[in-house]
Amino acid sequence: MRIDHVAFGWDALAPVCDALDRVGLPFDHGGTHADGTTQMALTGLPDGSYLEYIAPTAGTDPGAAGFWPEALAARAGPAAWCLRSDDVVAAAKRAIDCGLAIEGPLHGGRDRPDGRRVEWDQFFQGGDDRWFYPFVIGDRTLREWRVTETDGVTALIGVDTVVVGVRDVETAAARLDRRYRTPAATPVETDAVDGVDDAFVLPGSPVALVRGDDARLDRVGERPVAVLVGTDDLAAARTAYELTPPVAWGDRSLAWFDHDLLRGRVGVVE
Repeated sequence: MRIDHVAFGWDALAPVCDALDRVGLPFDHGGTHADGTTQMALTGLPDGSYLEYIAPTAGTDPGAAGFWPEALAARAGPAAWCLRSDDVVAAAKRAIDCGLAIEGPLHGGRDRPDGRRVEWDQFFQGGDDRWFYPFVIGDRTLREWRVTETDGVTALIGVDTVVVGVRDVETAAARLDRRYRTPAATPVETDAVDGVDDAFVLPGSPVALVRGDDARLDRVGERPVAVLVGTDDLAAARTAYELTPPVAWGDRSLAWFDHDLLRGRVGVVE
């Protein structure tokens, strides 16, 4: 699995940008998606992955947004995760071979604030479970038009772990194994995620599973609940950004960006 980006959805973009400013995490404004219903900002990370912050455009009801309307309306935070592919058609065929319904490949795009048009192909997999699975993207235009490392990012590497909230961890792990041949889930003791005693990591992959909150599951379904950005120096990251005191993530340490809108949703793991 090659993480391209993780989407963070809210019902307006300004509060998210304000939270990022307050914790010191730099971002770039990325423009408006092609259908005109959503806009985004992003933090490009050194390894090429990025965090996308997505919200409705002015005058668009969150429930009518083209991307993840239920997540935007619910202020869900983490809303979807995306893998990068050099051959979207071949990746879609592999999903079909694994028994998954797909939507696409679809042509996508957005207009950057500088007027440059960015285009890509993408597909969604899993039918009704599509937000449990990653969607897959491949660039039509140069990838550096879509994302480059954001100026001012320091002490971070890239997206390390996507934490997916599910109804049953064993069932979810089996579904990912069928699709991506992931190893069996390994429990990791943690009190980092609210209400969770154990997370279950899939060794060698950028995925962890947690038993999700029933109210959230009923409202937005099985999908990411948190994203952890990697660092090789948590002390330096805590100097650069406003982070909570570290807590255990198995034998690793994790700190959240210390703002109500980000805490428990976007963290840094050493």
